[in-house]
Amino acid sequence: MIAMEVIIVKIKAVCELTGLTARTVRVYIDEQLIAPEFTENYLGRRSFEFSQSDIAALQNIATLRKYGFSIDEIRNILLDSQTSIAIIENVKQRTKIQADEYHGRLKALSRVESLKAYSVEELSEILLQGEAEIQFPVELPKLNVKRIIKSAVIFIVVWLPFVLVIGGIINDVTTYAYPKINIANVILTLLTLIPSISILVITKLKPNIKRTVKRIILCLCVVAIPFSFIMPYGIVTCSETTDFRYYRDFDPDCLATRNKVFNEVFPTWPHYFENVKNEDGEWETVYLDAKYYYRFFYGMDYTYDIYAEWPLEADKLGEEVQHVKGVFEKAIADKTYGYKFVEIEKGEYTCLILYSGSEPFQKVTNNYQYLIFAYSETANVVRYIYCDSLENGVDQPYYLQLDW
Repeated sequence: MIAMEVIIVKIKAVCELTGLTARTVRVYIDEQLIAPEFTENYLGRRSFEFSQSDIAALQNIATLRKYGFSIDEIRNILLDSQTSIAIIENVKQRTKIQADEYHGRLKALSRVESLKAYSVEELSEILLQGEAEIQFPVELPKLNVKRIIKSAVIFIVVWLPFVLVIGGIINDVTTYAYPKINIANVILTLLTLIPSISILVITKLKPNIKRTVKRIILCLCVVAIPFSFIMPYGIVTCSETTDFRYYRDFDPDCLATRNKVFNEVFPTWPHYFENVKNEDGEWETVYLDAKYYYRFFYGMDYTYDIYAEWPLEADKLGEEVQHVKGVFEKAIADKTYGYKFVEIEKGEYTCLILYSGSEPFQKVTNNYQYLIFAYSETANVVRYIYCDSLENGVDQPYYLQLDW
């Protein structure tokens, strides 16, 4: 077999063969439309050597340029021939507009008498009049429905998850007065954004693998977008505080403050200090060994636990016990809420419990309402506990966590 001879020519010969100028050839090289071999001297000047395939490529590029294809459009076709479908339509539209413009100019020139001499001012006036009388056809560009749908889908896939995540976080923060961040949900939410972020950088991949990767990422987005809607609503899992300054300052959605019995039993101010007169006759603030806990969660349904504990003097403790018993008796007699009552001894505490659902301390339950007043005559301490939930297995009553 005889090998074919490869002809190498310099840029001057290429210009003679293609009809292009040396400057134009160098522009095509700089624009990376062709990449001929070259040598570089010590001054940095490059001397190009063109093969037969380089010459053929230049001739093809010259042909496309002659018919109105831009350098960027030719580069895109070289990278991916599939783009030529849309590019050809664009070139057709541009060529038609140019043809209409040239046709209009020809009509305007036809008004000029060929055997008469004109001044510049006269020629300008006649041509402008002719141009004004010509009605150039105005054609709207044809809509590429396939491209519009594709662009819309990519836009939604990329930006919808971000909108959903931001909306979910704003909803959480505005819902809860004392937000508690769930780090696991933050991480999972960020993971749902990865497919969308990937689409932003996919254009940098090589054409031969771009299509395959794009399809994989789009499939991942179909799975990720629903989670982008769900996960952010769990970033702030609940509202939780142990600060007495927020006593009774609950979240707007919490139903506790709407309960009449709760309002009558739970004190309306934070009992974590007393003003006491000392031996000098001056008043000083004495902070009690008080505790407070508030947790509120609202998902499909609500869950909240409210707990307060502080010491009382013996006479005040007795008064408070009688007050709570009176409120509970009135609530049971009302029968509006169907409350039941039980008195249970737990350790050193006597627990007066108004409840609905399963009897407390008997079994773990998912649907409950317990209003517990517990007191210890030994330690002179009172506890107020309100646990209410319609959640299914999300939480359990707070009193079960206490060391009785």
